This record gives sequence, C-alpha cells and structure tokens, in this order.
Amino acid sequence: FTFALITNLNAYELNGDLLIKWTGFKTMEKAPVSGSFKDIKVEIKENKDLEEFLKSAKVTIKTASFDSKNEYRDNNITSTLFSLATSEQIIASISKVNVKDRALNLKLTMNETTKDVPMRFEILNDLIYAKGKIDILDYNMKNSFLAFAKKCASYHENKSYSDVEIEFSLPYKN
Repeated sequence: FTFALITNLNAYELNGDLLIKWTGFKTMEKAPVSGSFKDIKVEIKENKDLEEFLKSAKVTIKTASFDSKNEYRDNNITSTLFSLATSEQIIASISKVNVKDRALNLKLTMNETTKDVPMRFEILNDLIYAKGKIDILDYNMKNSFLAFAKKCASYHENKSYSDVEIEFSLPYKN
C-alpha cells in the first residue's frame, strides 16, 4: 500500500521518444522481419494516475516513414501496403488500461478502419513496454496486402503473412 501511495505522489510524464517496433513474417519458416517508423508524433498529458496518463496518449505515424533498415524493402511496402491515400497515416490511442492485470487496449486506426488491439504491458526502468498483434486484413487492406505479397513473392519464397506483431516503449518519469 505504501508503494502505491508513493508512486502516486508524483505525476507521470513523457521522458524521451516513443519507440515503435513492428515485426512481420515471411517464408514457410515464418522468418521475422522487424522495423519501425521515422515520423512518429506523440501527445501525452502529465497525470498522477498511470491509467489516465496512458489514456491521454495520442499518436500519429506517417506510413511513408516506414523503416526496416532496407530501402528496397521499405519501398516495396510503402508502394503496396501503404499506397492508398487512406493509409498515409496510422492513428493510435489507448482506450482502456487495467494496471493490475498489466493489460491495455490500443485503439488503432489504419486505412480509415479502427480496431481495438489488446496488448500486455510491463514497466521496467522507467519504461512502459507493451506488445500485441494485428492482422493487416482487419483494416480493409486485402488488395494492398495481395499486391505486397505478389511483389515480394520471390523474396518471401511465395509466403507472406498478414499478422504483424506490434510493440511500443514509452519512457516516462514520475
């Protein structure tokens, strides 16, 4: 009880850059390919309550800033998956937080489709780390995904997956 009281005396506030990681999969062995985005904007309000602090976060990601550390791969993805005007940005916020269970719901909008993404989170060394999974096809991106899979067929041994693991790390001070 004393620990909770002490941590709530000071407000939570952003203390660095929000980091986002995605991991897609290719080949029959389901080989992982990871990366991030270079253009990530975050707005978050200082709050004494961890739940309210997290729920105040609003994130906008420019999909053209897709970064897998491979320019050729980046171009293949941005020219197919994110080629539509409706998929120029990804918008995210946290709609629900259960601090006790270390669970949250990420409200994710991509290609004008919004879905709640359940995520698990942990707090380590002034960093809130969360992980979940999405399926590109849940965002009305079937044609874009098929174009991507076709364009990358020879590199993916004719096997691309629509599920993507997503993670974020939010540095804070309290």
